[in-house]
Amino acid sequence: MKELTLSAKQTALVTALPDVHTAVPTAPLPIDDHETLLSMPLTEAKRLAAASFERRYLVRVMETANGSVSEGARLAGLDRTNFRRLLHRHGLR
Repeated sequence: MKELTLSAKQTALVTALPDVHTAVPTAPLPIDDHETLLSMPLTEAKRLAAASFERRYLVRVMETANGSVSEGARLAGLDRTNFRRLLHRHGLR
């Protein structure tokens, strides 16, 4: 069995990852450190990058929609319920 050992920095990044049932921290996730991402397993790095992208996307959509959840959902191509769930997950509402 292969053992996974993470540095303190990697552990901090992984623990910042969103869980399906919990909210993401309100600060953007730190994915600009490519060296750290490359030292992580692909699935964890992908998960971190996707969560960061999703949050940034939602922020931009809500800015474009002037804070209107209904308009934001329409722009994102989602129904309001799922859009609100994503906003809540990312700590944006």
